[in-house]
Amino acid sequence: MFEQFKALILSILFTLNLAVTVKASPESEIQSILTAQGYNIGAIDGAVGKKTLSKLKIFCQLHALDCKPYIVEKNYVKVLNLINSVQGLDMRPIAKSGISIENDPNINFFKPPQKPYPTGNLYYFGRMWKIADFNKDGYSDVLYIGTMKPDNINETGEDTSGSCGGGDCIGKKPLPSLFLGDEKHKLIYTPELLIDNRKDSGMSLGRQLLVADYNNDKVLDFYVADHGIGTHNGVRDSYFLSQPNGTWLESSETHLSHSNFVVFDHGGATGDIDNDGDMDVVITELASQERGTAFWCLMNDGTGYLKKRPCGGVGAAALELVDIDGDGDLDALVGASEFDKYNRNFTGIVWNNGKSNFPKHSTTSLPQHKKKWGHIPEASAADLDNDGDLDIVYSRVGFLYVGTAIQIIENLGNKKFKDHGIFPLVKAPADYIPTHEGNEWNDFIDSIRFRDLDKDGDIDLYLSSSMSQKTDGMVLLNNGNFNFSLIKPSKTGHLYKKFYNSSVVIPKKVFTSRAETKETKDSIKFESSIKKNGIVVFEGADKFTNFDVGVPLNNSGALLVGFKDLKAIGVDNRQLKVRLHIKYGNIDFATSICFQYHLGPKFMAARTSFKKNDWGGLKKIMPSSRCIGEWELGDSKSTLQKLGIYAVIADIQRNAFQILETLDNNSTIDLGDMRSFRK
Repeated sequence: MFEQFKALILSILFTLNLAVTVKASPESEIQSILTAQGYNIGAIDGAVGKKTLSKLKIFCQLHALDCKPYIVEKNYVKVLNLINSVQGLDMRPIAKSGISIENDPNINFFKPPQKPYPTGNLYYFGRMWKIADFNKDGYSDVLYIGTMKPDNINETGEDTSGSCGGGDCIGKKPLPSLFLGDEKHKLIYTPELLIDNRKDSGMSLGRQLLVADYNNDKVLDFYVADHGIGTHNGVRDSYFLSQPNGTWLESSETHLSHSNFVVFDHGGATGDIDNDGDMDVVITELASQERGTAFWCLMNDGTGYLKKRPCGGVGAAALELVDIDGDGDLDALVGASEFDKYNRNFTGIVWNNGKSNFPKHSTTSLPQHKKKWGHIPEASAADLDNDGDLDIVYSRVGFLYVGTAIQIIENLGNKKFKDHGIFPLVKAPADYIPTHEGNEWNDFIDSIRFRDLDKDGDIDLYLSSSMSQKTDGMVLLNNGNFNFSLIKPSKTGHLYKKFYNSSVVIPKKVFTSRAETKETKDSIKFESSIKKNGIVVFEGADKFTNFDVGVPLNNSGALLVGFKDLKAIGVDNRQLKVRLHIKYGNIDFATSICFQYHLGPKFMAARTSFKKNDWGGLKKIMPSSRCIGEWELGDSKSTLQKLGIYAVIADIQRNAFQILETLDNNSTIDLGDMRSFRK
């Protein structure tokens, strides 16, 4: 018995020794190098098939290697020697498409705050983000885009084309917002690093954030596909390139062949569509009938200069660039607005013809679900079954964005696909009838990211929504065989880190630069009203405790300077009253604010008072002196608009939590309970 056991042990040890000393074949080594360079060659099995050969030829051409005679001879030892002769070959994956950058496994991934200060003030809605190491310090950073807050908001119609009464939206266009990560797990707001010198600077409605190293200086740049708010006529995009001094400069004037060209884009993607080693941009043109193309291709010359040309395509709401058929070039994965009878109604793939064009007749359609889930705002792809090809994931919504779902389609190879159906995330009541896209059941997924979150060897889905607390941070855990478990955001603590608003650091110099009044049409109205009144009633600045840094109210142009008489009301820690010193135009005055958190609608009310010493002593401006909310004004709203007061009231409500945070930081009273309702 002992001899048999001894023989067994010796056999195992011999086998282990062989396993340690056996060297990988040159074919396997070549496959490993190609995989490390970001080429999809399927399994590393030592068999040089069509996938490996096509990627090997691309690699050799890109690095000026004469591999052809050795490939013909099948002399892969010499091919490997050629590959190893490439000086400074970076073994990290080289991104051929934008999705490989946003899903880089080397980046520390976390859930960033949905609305970190000051994005809530800067953007009307949107706040889509990308995580990357923008300044190359080894820490993950977050870049946000969003939508301008128009001065002439007048919601009409069903979508953003009616945000300003069907006409152009007027007002300041904000820039993207960059938060740099540090070793303390903080996100530092750095607006000084983004520079836009255009006369008409900033974003109208930032719809896609396309991150890549366009100018090949080893630092990431970004292109903002701007959908535009107010009309469907289109607007120009934004293009930020990294500079030697560590900033990013909007470079449309110098690095676009058609600077500030107008496009009505909804989808956009970045990738090397001509396989020349640099990152290009493809954007959809929803006004394709007027402008003669469904896709615009912006071809990179290697320096970041993008030359615009039409390149075919089909009308689409969503677009991603992926090598679906594994032939070595990037194809266009598109998602439709399937409710549309005339345009944007194709869901599927437009194949790259090998010449960086996407002929509209070279397509493969994919299953539609237009009866209930007929609009696709986002598309992406990843290898969900570990078979070496990319499977397809669509974000879907119902009519006018009601309800939210995910569709997953398996890539079977040879341009064959299997629909695994709809994974509902949020369902509206059956009898709910929407009248606008901005409805209470709009929880749409604007970004789909891929990570092995549970560390079990397969790819899971992380879902982002800038519009919804219900779906932002949802996870579809991959259980294998295209079975997925839905994990709600509140149950995901074990899957990824979460950064809250408390993780955000705003340098004092930023606050100081923003802490000033500005002249607006409403501040002019208020000054005129005060002059007619003949006197300014104000108890004096010395009666107030000044804020370390004033709180700017951007729409009205007013500045909150200080406070007094801060006190809690009631015993439930949900009510608070304070008197604020406000500077508006050239007028100093005070009014009281009554904060109250309403549990039912989960709403922090910031009502303003109208006593005789409020608002500079303007007389009989309201029928009541009690604290009244912006939404409770009724017929008095028009009067307050004429006086220039309404804009300040609306600003105070819009910035309720920021005001509470400033009071908490400048007083001895703990307002933590009130501020906690922000989550």
